Amino acid sequence: MRRPVAFNLFFKDRGVFKYHRTSHDRRPHGAKQHLLKGGMKMSLKKSGCAVIISLFFLAIAFHFATPSPVSAELRLTLATSPMGGSWYPMAAGLADLFNKNIEGLTVTVEGTGGGSTNPKWLAAKKVEIALTTLDMFFKARDGERPYKKQYDLSAARSIILQHSSPSHWIVLKKSKIRSLKDLKGKRIAIGERGAAGNTRALWYLEVAGLSKDDVQLEYIGDDQAAGALKDGRIDAWVEFVGVPAPAVLNLATTTPVRFLNLTANEVSQLKKKWPYMVPTEVKAGTYKGQEEDFTGFGVTGCFMALDSVPEDIVYQMCKAIDANWEHLYTVKKGFRLWRFAADIETVSGQPLHPGALKFYKEKGLK
Repeated sequence: MRRPVAFNLFFKDRGVFKYHRTSHDRRPHGAKQHLLKGGMKMSLKKSGCAVIISLFFLAIAFHFATPSPVSAELRLTLATSPMGGSWYPMAAGLADLFNKNIEGLTVTVEGTGGGSTNPKWLAAKKVEIALTTLDMFFKARDGERPYKKQYDLSAARSIILQHSSPSHWIVLKKSKIRSLKDLKGKRIAIGERGAAGNTRALWYLEVAGLSKDDVQLEYIGDDQAAGALKDGRIDAWVEFVGVPAPAVLNLATTTPVRFLNLTANEVSQLKKKWPYMVPTEVKAGTYKGQEEDFTGFGVTGCFMALDSVPEDIVYQMCKAIDANWEHLYTVKKGFRLWRFAADIETVSGQPLHPGALKFYKEKGLK
């Protein structure tokens, strides 16, 4: 007795067609067809097999003739900061905005080391779009410390300037320190060792005529620095962070503090040596007990894309951002300081992406 014959036809993404045949399907050559009562001819088993084979080839033709929706979809990776960093929720907000408003686009967020890592990832084309800080971008491009080589960033294109992280030079209100020059011989917290703020703090000291040998540097984070200043274990603390800075807010709530300003000559030197350091005016009353405005200088950032990203996609990104500012403000207050700026190419040192250029021309910015 012959065993039943069975096989499955597998079609990718179209399920499984099952066929089952037994030995009774075989008939002698030339066998008469059987008729049903009433004269209706009963289909032969081999006719059913022919139908199945026809369906098989039809399915194959349909499968290869139908374009795959996945192949038509563009996937981009957005480099941001570590998950606990201030950039991460901003990047997540942008990805969500783009995915909802740009058909056929899927943006995923990639947590990275932040401003010091993202230029390297753009250069290696590990990501297509990224949040950047321009001081680290320039240093990576030029092969300056902390980078050990030059990175080819010629394919990076500007889209929009991000918020800056302005300096907060903080002393106790009762302190006799009134200017940066008065910091000579003092204990200053400049952030955890290796942070980008370490270098920026030294730039400030340089324009004030001081070197790191003229002061005692303390490499501690913001919460530790706030406690140390309050307890008198340090004399000053510099923080490069968006306004308002949470750690500064907390300190000012319990401890009277003051903020140091640069002199006109120091501002001039800072701008000349590091043109990407941009000013942010922090209005009186931003922090408890703050009686006067102060101007903090910090490095602005730039949202960038590789030149391989399609022009229309970047154009739609710009349109989506511009149409949804109020929503983005609810994601992160720092979006209030993002701007489509006419001088973006001067500040970033990189040309506009063609898609962004189209948008800037429509807005009258170019």
